[in-house]
Amino acid sequence: MSVKSNLRKDLKAKRKSIADKSERDRKISDNLLSFELYKKAETVLFFAALDDEINIDACIKTAIESGKRVALPVCTDKNGNMKFFYINSLSDIKTGFFGVREPDVDFCDEVKDFSSSICIVPAIAYDKKGFRLGYGKGYYDRFLKNYTSHSIGLCYNELIEDELPIGEYDIPVDYIICENGVLSV
Repeated sequence: MSVKSNLRKDLKAKRKSIADKSERDRKISDNLLSFELYKKAETVLFFAALDDEINIDACIKTAIESGKRVALPVCTDKNGNMKFFYINSLSDIKTGFFGVREPDVDFCDEVKDFSSSICIVPAIAYDKKGFRLGYGKGYYDRFLKNYTSHSIGLCYNELIEDELPIGEYDIPVDYIICENGVLSV
């Protein structure tokens, strides 16, 4: 098993044991919603959280209600490619690849213009330079390689590591939001 695989297993277990998860999710969500880049963004590229990820459904709902354009990713193949599709409500989401909730592409329009957007990036853990430990498929790294706006990672305080192993294709985020606030990386 590789170093990243072992670390992924250990940090996923650590994330599953997070105490007061709903309260901590709320603090992270509040920090995101009060972040200046979020306030200025016309479009927000969110993700629909898995059970042990930071639940940001309330942020998605708030963004839609405040008139922002909201999009979520759809994994288009098993080779690490994804596209974003606009949603108008949480009811536009269904379960797709890997059990991930994603927009119903039969009813949602694909995002073609990423200007005036921010991308909220999921991870198991981040390091202080903005590199993430994801799920090992490279979907977000492939997307972020050509994404020219700001990317923001969400992470629990204790899952921000001093340093994570990185590969040649790993792309760091610009900011990390945790319970304690915003880290610029």
